[in-house]
Amino acid sequence: MVATTVRELVHAEVAPAAKRVDEDGVYPATALVRLGQAGAFRLHGEGGKPSGLDVAIATTAVISKACLTTGFCAWCQHSAAWLLANSGNSELRARLLPDVANGTVMAGVGLANPVKAMSGIEQFKLRAERVPGGYLVSGAQPWISNMDEGHWFATVFADVADPSHWTMAMVRCGQPGVTIRPNVQMTSLRGSATVTVLFKQAFIPTEQVLAAPAKGLLTRAYPGIVLLQTGMALGVIGASIALMREFDAGQSESNQHLLRHPDDFAADRDELQDRIARLTETPLDDSPGYLRSVFETRFRASELTLAATQMAMLRAGLPAFMQGSPVDRRMREGNFVATITPSMRFLARALATMGERAPWLT
Repeated sequence: MVATTVRELVHAEVAPAAKRVDEDGVYPATALVRLGQAGAFRLHGEGGKPSGLDVAIATTAVISKACLTTGFCAWCQHSAAWLLANSGNSELRARLLPDVANGTVMAGVGLANPVKAMSGIEQFKLRAERVPGGYLVSGAQPWISNMDEGHWFATVFADVADPSHWTMAMVRCGQPGVTIRPNVQMTSLRGSATVTVLFKQAFIPTEQVLAAPAKGLLTRAYPGIVLLQTGMALGVIGASIALMREFDAGQSESNQHLLRHPDDFAADRDELQDRIARLTETPLDDSPGYLRSVFETRFRASELTLAATQMAMLRAGLPAFMQGSPVDRRMREGNFVATITPSMRFLARALATMGERAPWLT
């Protein structure tokens, strides 16, 4: 499913740079552009299906197996493209989607706060005033990744006059009133170009609006965005299984007594892949229970990622705790997979309270 050129680029450029990207915080800009040129971010018409979501997940998994930071940036790019592809704004879609899909323009999504706000967990960080031709937006949107000057991202802001009216739009870093500020240094994924975006009476024209109101597009597109995250999980699981086999080769007598083994995790991964594949057949399904199935699968992906990285650590023993060891990186990556929105905590709450409807529709 993954293009040969993409696999070659991952082997030649992504894997050798993983340590610098993860530890030194080097944003893999050149690799991302080349991956885009090789077709890594193209969702449309791939694999004989209009959505190509299965191809996007498989590609993200290959990248994430070599370097989760680069795979995470690929997810950001895919997610922005997915929202554009499903937007009713045909002019914006025609103008911006080809460049995002080809990697000519880097992009991401700022949906962590909006999704939590729509679910009643947080308040909207961005507030907007309707003016002729668009909106004046103010506030600060934290934790936006794959961002630099000139990059685009999708986000949602609430109307000051009517807080129940939410608008989703594409925003360009550096457009008037929009500036970026680096976030605090993280323990992992330092090269993900994660920033806080500051809005100071920023004029967002209607030409940049993806959906108003935002509920319809979010309901339609959010399951696909969540499914795309499973590519990151599959990549880290695959890397952890490879590490398990490597350590077993040298410490077979000690490791054979552990309760679970690489083949067990490989079987779990294959089962997870089958679940994901079935869900990608109908990524725009709005029938009762579909989002619940997506959330359950995403939760399972986090569970398995944490279990696999932990077992790789147990099989390695003390060397796993050496700074810069591959197991150290995989453990941190596994924790990130479980924490990124929708986190396991968010998913557990949603599954316990949502019934069969999206949290923002209850």
